[in-house]
Amino acid sequence: MSTPADDVIPAPTVGRIVHYVSRGSADGRYPSTCRAAIVTAVEGEQAALAVFNPEGLHFTLSDTPHALSAPLSGGTWHWPERAEAGPA
Repeated sequence: MSTPADDVIPAPTVGRIVHYVSRGSADGRYPSTCRAAIVTAVEGEQAALAVFNPEGLHFTLSDTPHALSAPLSGGTWHWPERAEAGPA
């Protein structure tokens, strides 16, 4: 059972690694997908990001919303999912 403290989302801070959901291309050639990004500036829950793509870097403005602030869709960021612990 989760408690209210469990539901609190940490605020982004400069230098943290997050996931950016790319918008994808209108023609469908490039689908929307998660990319690694580093937070470069913060305004509330919105962040500016340096996004790492296979084709090169992409920079967003500080109006990139958290995925919970909007539907999980292109142009949003979220914290990376935690990997399940494996055998020691």
